[in-house]
Amino acid sequence: MHDFNGGIRPNGLFWVVQVPDEAVTTTEDTLTISLTNVAVVDQISFPGNIFLGSTGHPATLTLNMTFQKHGRPRIVRATSASPISPHSWAGEMSDAVYSGDFSVVYADHTFSAKGTFGKLPGQQVPAPSLQIFAEIGTERNGSFVRPEDEDENERAAAALQSPGEASASVAVGQLSASATLPANSPKWRGKVPVEYLVH
Repeated sequence: MHDFNGGIRPNGLFWVVQVPDEAVTTTEDTLTISLTNVAVVDQISFPGNIFLGSTGHPATLTLNMTFQKHGRPRIVRATSASPISPHSWAGEMSDAVYSGDFSVVYADHTFSAKGTFGKLPGQQVPAPSLQIFAEIGTERNGSFVRPEDEDENERAAAALQSPGEASASVAVGQLSASATLPANSPKWRGKVPVEYLVH
């Protein structure tokens, strides 16, 4: 089993690779990340190899992935004022479709792999049958969630409704907009307060 990741840093941070700002491109509806020859390690076993002194096989990763908004955005409100609560989270999120390709190669060239995800090989557009779950949007959490966000969220939610939907919630509109996504697409992930689902 291969596990390519950023390794373990001297400060204890592990499995994370910092993505440079210039590797990220955004438009109103898409986000693209392009990485070339990023240093990673193939950590075949964890935590066993740490205790044996092995840090894994040095490798490089090249990755291109794109997320594109699908459907209408939904407003997520923080349900806690505590900056350390997992419910201190607010934002505007949309379901998304994704596609990309990757390649990895060991530094000594004894192993390499490449592939695609979210699309069929040789294709550039996302394949609906290969989509599992993706979201794109903006968020604030912890101490960045402010009490005045409540008013801002109310205005944003009202702006998302068309004149004929005055009594419909943003969540209900989102559910119908995402009806073309695969049936196994997870929704909400525990971050949307129940009030969005029940009037």
